[in-house]
Amino acid sequence: MSIVKTDMIDIDHILLTFPWIPRRMSILKNHYHLLFLLFLTLALPISISAQTDVSPTNSPKATPPAASKLLSGSKEKIVNLHDVVIGKGGKQDLHADIAYPADSATSLPAIIYIHGGGWFKGSYKSPLLVRTAMSGYFVASVEYRLSNVAKWPAQIQDCKLAVRWARANAAKYNINPDRIGVWGASAGGHLVACLGTMNDAKYEGDGGYPGVSSSVQAVVDFYGPVDFTHPAIYSPSAIKMTEGLFGVPFEKNPDLWKSGSPLFFVKPSDPPMLLVHGDSDTLVPTAQSTAFDEALTKAGVPHRLLLVKNAEHDLKPKPGTTIDPSYQDVLKDVVDFFDKYLKSPEAK
Repeated sequence: MSIVKTDMIDIDHILLTFPWIPRRMSILKNHYHLLFLLFLTLALPISISAQTDVSPTNSPKATPPAASKLLSGSKEKIVNLHDVVIGKGGKQDLHADIAYPADSATSLPAIIYIHGGGWFKGSYKSPLLVRTAMSGYFVASVEYRLSNVAKWPAQIQDCKLAVRWARANAAKYNINPDRIGVWGASAGGHLVACLGTMNDAKYEGDGGYPGVSSSVQAVVDFYGPVDFTHPAIYSPSAIKMTEGLFGVPFEKNPDLWKSGSPLFFVKPSDPPMLLVHGDSDTLVPTAQSTAFDEALTKAGVPHRLLLVKNAEHDLKPKPGTTIDPSYQDVLKDVVDFFDKYLKSPEAK
């Protein structure tokens, strides 16, 4: 078994990925190896994940890397592949880490995870990948171009590419092409809301698999912004990140900012959605999700809004409080939602 080198671990990502770590333990950021051991303690019960380097493929249509890793730790083996090339974002290769049950007798519903980070940072490397696959899903955590590389709409084009890649490779990975869901947090929540609402051809891009549908059948949006036409409601740091996404201040091109606002694209045919938002979020105000909830209700889109008490952005608890429901219960709600809309016989 080879273990990931500690110099490859993103400390802040660990603390955000496992929000139930008490905030006071963030002092371990100054004790690198202690925090790495804490990460292993949390992650290994989820998957006995011996990390194996897998060379990326050179073509979106290439076969999966042969050196896949079979992971144990659940009732079934999990295939875990790293840095699979899924297509092009501009001139650069875009990658995904994927995990899925090795011996499923039936085709698997798929979940595509899109990371957050204010559109300018973040990584598709997610410790939740294998854990989610153990629930009976093909899971891909995907890369998209960050705002310091390309401006809007490059990000949604890359995410739509990821959906097309999964659908085009359904036979290869034993995916049910009619059961693809998306899940994202913060900036990733915004992008999955876009995937659920935006069907215009200009958002497809040309990164690969033209003509393949980028439609999704279920959306889980964790505290993503959906309306950029009222920037004054955001904190200065949030406005700066959004200006980075669009490349210009709101006042200079309000139509561009509106073109990235999924609230204005809601329609009755949109897929079911689960919205999760902390009631004490000051970075992305809760009003964003309540407005989205109202628009989805008006359009008749099946959905649920889950407001998490005492939760700030990233579902971090306010100092001296605990969040309700717990993070573990929120994750259970996510799996239950996907099960209902991607696994049940009546799901469309």
